[in-house]
Amino acid sequence: IENVVTSFAPRPKKAWWQSENGVEHVSIQLDLEAEFHFTHLIMTFKTFRPAAMLVERSADFGQTWKVYRYFAYDCAASFPHVPHGPPRRIDDIVCESRYSDIEPSTEGEVIYRVLDPAIPIQDPYSPAIQSETQWVNHPRLNLDWEQEGRNLQGRAAGKLQFWGGHPVLPGPPGCTHQAQPSPGHSSQWVLFCTGGVPACLCCGGAEPSPHTARLCIATCVGAEPSQLCTAQPGHVQPRACEPNHAQPWANTLWCRMPCRGAVPAGCDCNEHSWRCHFDMAVFLATGNTSGAVCDGCQHNTMGRRCHLCKPFYYKDPTKDLRDPAVCRACDCDPEGSLDGGLCDSADDPARGLIAGQCRCKEHVVGPRCDHCKPGFFGLSTDNLQGCRRCQCDPRGTVADGSRCDPVSGECFCKRLVTGRSCNQCLPEHWGLSHDLTGCRPCDCDVGGARNNLCAPGTGQCQCRSHVIGRQCEQVEPGFYRINLDHYTYEAENAWLHQGSVVEREPPQDRPASWTGTGFAHMLEGGWVEFHVSDVPFSTEYDVVIRYEPQHPEAWQEVRLKVLRPSPVSASSPCGNTIPADDQL
Repeated sequence: IENVVTSFAPRPKKAWWQSENGVEHVSIQLDLEAEFHFTHLIMTFKTFRPAAMLVERSADFGQTWKVYRYFAYDCAASFPHVPHGPPRRIDDIVCESRYSDIEPSTEGEVIYRVLDPAIPIQDPYSPAIQSETQWVNHPRLNLDWEQEGRNLQGRAAGKLQFWGGHPVLPGPPGCTHQAQPSPGHSSQWVLFCTGGVPACLCCGGAEPSPHTARLCIATCVGAEPSQLCTAQPGHVQPRACEPNHAQPWANTLWCRMPCRGAVPAGCDCNEHSWRCHFDMAVFLATGNTSGAVCDGCQHNTMGRRCHLCKPFYYKDPTKDLRDPAVCRACDCDPEGSLDGGLCDSADDPARGLIAGQCRCKEHVVGPRCDHCKPGFFGLSTDNLQGCRRCQCDPRGTVADGSRCDPVSGECFCKRLVTGRSCNQCLPEHWGLSHDLTGCRPCDCDVGGARNNLCAPGTGQCQCRSHVIGRQCEQVEPGFYRINLDHYTYEAENAWLHQGSVVEREPPQDRPASWTGTGFAHMLEGGWVEFHVSDVPFSTEYDVVIRYEPQHPEAWQEVRLKVLRPSPVSASSPCGNTIPADDQL
């Protein structure tokens, strides 16, 4: 079947290929008539899909065939010697059953992908991958299947990416055309000069494209370097033949035709240069394999094959070596890097090199050498080591006591610790230590200490007169401490108005909840009058009334009134008292 690419484009569902009735073994061969890169094939069947089928290709005009994939309803019966299951590598030849069921009865598809997305590919430009996808001029796709009584009708559509196939015009008399691989390229048209004819032609009459130009190499047999390659009418002007740069002998010459981007024979510059020269020392060093040395490497590359990045550039591990942007500029922080910003040019685990890693100062880390190591701070150009060591007190810092803020140098303190170096306790705390909180509270006695501040080292509180102890909780010998209710006045000894005294014996099994002989029983509307004559000095006092309610409900109202024997002196501590303060 010819004209594969354009046969069904205008009417994809109104035409198909149909097998002969009653014939069980059918073969469809597709002549693509040009060089393609084959990526995947989709076949849609108008009736049932085949019970068994294989897809194969030929790269030598049908002399030999290579199987791509087997498809069968029963792989073990149809192809017993072919492995079953999904492929593990790109070049695995297996048999699959998922496209061979009897259903659907129409519009069923068979899909084959050369590069299975489930299989990881390290280098899509490798020769192994290229050989799987590249088809030379006039390849044929052979489809064989076993019908088992089914009349097969269907369509096949393949995505074929055009890669080359620029027409080669007839050469001079004595030259023959043949598909021949040349060094560094796969399956290109080569003109062999026979019968003493020293002419070779490469490019056609049209201006070549970047893809066809890179394939333009022809072999000259018997020509001398001084001779010019002849040109046929309509061809671009050829140039002199040059030696093969990879080999030291001169009996095999290559025509350097004026095709843009054409690579001289033997040069392997990873597409970063189009010029090279022969070096005998390199030839011997490579075990007589190649003496080609690239000239004028571009894209910030260098080396014999333009395979290295220049100083201050590194190879991007995510890009192919032939990518023009494979070498990226080092991005080193000038404050923390050495050698003027030089970085590792490529990954080398054996030498501990990481592509793009800058050379850091002693106390600096990071791919760009842009931040301090843990335990250091203050990245600076003037510091030969890059950063200064943290000055943190390990007793007052959390987790690793050597860490601090990488910019300011402030340490990370525990909850009760403060200070730049975490070497001080918070106010009202003392005893810096390795405890979880770092310090302990002062806990000064409220009555014996002047405040809740204490010495940070000993925890000693500031005691009042005649009070001692770390917390000021002890009375100095020769003194005693009065209770807050030291001045007590019993209601049963006061003047009672509308009330009576009720004596009560203290219980034997527990302390009494009252003082004196008992209680004063007061009726509603009555009052108790206390005479206070033993207050030692004028100051603020709290009045506390203790009582036992006889009714479940709270008192509705209680009034307290202070009667002074004389006016308050303005110079006394109570000089700011007003009459309203004496009534509650």
